Amino acid sequence: MGSKEAYDFICKQLDEYPQLSHASNIITKSNSKLKQEEKTALDALIPKYAEYLKNVLSIKKYTQKDIEKKVKYLNEYYNFMHFNDLDRAFSSQGKFRPTILEEFLFLLFKDYVEQIKVQLDEEDVINSGSVKAYSNIYFKAKNFEDFVTSPEIGINEKDQDYAIYRTFDIAINSENPIKIRIPAIAIEAKTYLDKTMLDSIIATAEKIKNGNPHTRFIVVAERYEVSFAVDPAYSRIDQIYVLRKNMKKNEWLDIDKNVVWKLFDETINHFERPWSDVETRLRENGVII
Repeated sequence: MGSKEAYDFICKQLDEYPQLSHASNIITKSNSKLKQEEKTALDALIPKYAEYLKNVLSIKKYTQKDIEKKVKYLNEYYNFMHFNDLDRAFSSQGKFRPTILEEFLFLLFKDYVEQIKVQLDEEDVINSGSVKAYSNIYFKAKNFEDFVTSPEIGINEKDQDYAIYRTFDIAINSENPIKIRIPAIAIEAKTYLDKTMLDSIIATAEKIKNGNPHTRFIVVAERYEVSFAVDPAYSRIDQIYVLRKNMKKNEWLDIDKNVVWKLFDETINHFERPWSDVETRLRENGVII
């Protein structure tokens, strides 16, 4: 695929799927004033990325074998970028490499979400992608009189790199409803995870799960750089998936297909098991929680 054809293909897919954050990053950069190093890197990456995206989008099923194919294509793109030192051309502020993982999460779950929408979502309230997710509601008023006569509501939200979520309209004593987005799963995606990041994510998990205790809150990281003496099990994070298992700073390992499948499979199980149906849990499994 030539550079112009690849660019046009990426634009077309982005029009259809605005959630493609890495595609958006590429197109934005390609239309910006770049340093020569950035331009050279982007010229090399655009055809390779278009090939990767085309291959992943061609996979419409989500069996374990299908997921493994997606991971294979992802590794090919990552490796092309890494072994040609192309990711170093872009500053960390531009979030070029991090958007690869964020976008892959959308591509990983895309077809499953589309099936959910066909089967259950007659009102078109289910969406997926990066989102400002609801954490809590609060009441506000200019003074006590205003509190009595015309109180308003405010919403606190937290940015999530990826979520599968439902949109609600809520209103209290008002004709103007506010849209909130409640995630069924919420994912923080990190190139690497250190202790400072983990502490921040733990605080976010607490807020998100206070908003919806049935949210499955997970972290997906390429590398894990937290001391093994720290155990995240005490937090409200449900799981941390490390895609390049045991990789140190100066190593390079492929994304592990088994970890990605575990991430996908356990997420689907969360959707398909009872959430607060105590009677069914008791009858079928003899457990309550």
